[in-house]
Amino acid sequence: MTRKYIVSLDAPAGWQADQAEAALQALIESWRATPPPLAGLIVDTAVTPLTGPNETAGFVQLWTSDQDDSIEPLLSELQSVSGFDPTALLVDEIVFVEPADRLAVEQSPDRINLFGTAYRRDEFTPDAFFDYWRQTHAPISGSVPGLTGYVVSRVASDADSSVPEIDAFIELWWPRVAVYEASADTPQQKAAWEDVPKYAKTIGQFWLTREHVVIPPTPTGPGLLQGAG
Repeated sequence: MTRKYIVSLDAPAGWQADQAEAALQALIESWRATPPPLAGLIVDTAVTPLTGPNETAGFVQLWTSDQDDSIEPLLSELQSVSGFDPTALLVDEIVFVEPADRLAVEQSPDRINLFGTAYRRDEFTPDAFFDYWRQTHAPISGSVPGLTGYVVSRVASDADSSVPEIDAFIELWWPRVAVYEASADTPQQKAAWEDVPKYAKTIGQFWLTREHVVIPPTPTGPGLLQGAG
């Protein structure tokens, strides 16, 4: 069994977008040349901040093996080499639509991901929040045309208490930006956004990101919306 972490990367104050992009690209090339001892490693570079802060340059998703679940050395290296300020959270994946695209190192440069954060309404317990997501919201949002992957990463109860307000990260995969943009006018997408305030706070932050697979993680198998138990 592996453990997954999501690490948000904030650029230092005063950095321009091109500086952050260059640092991320150097980080990706370095890891591809000498992969860390991990069971999976993906870098999501922020292409367009939709509602999220501009200083967030991207995210690192990493999966540790059974033999070594410590990521502190990697975080220290990441900060010292790249200059980013990393914040890591332990998460548990809920797979609604299998993200098969993330299993290939070589991918289409046109493919895009929507990466975001989710916060539960105060009257929802964590379990009630995710029960609603599984039973009510996911069937709505997962029906949006063009979607090729849908994963929610629930922040674990023993995660870093310095960032307690984030309940989950969300990832949606699209084959092209044009497909993502076309989905905005569909009844399914409109219904999904209308449902969000019924269980979540409307303070979630979203970015369009480009996925760079350094070490493909273990396949998840079919998601909950694809007939998996």
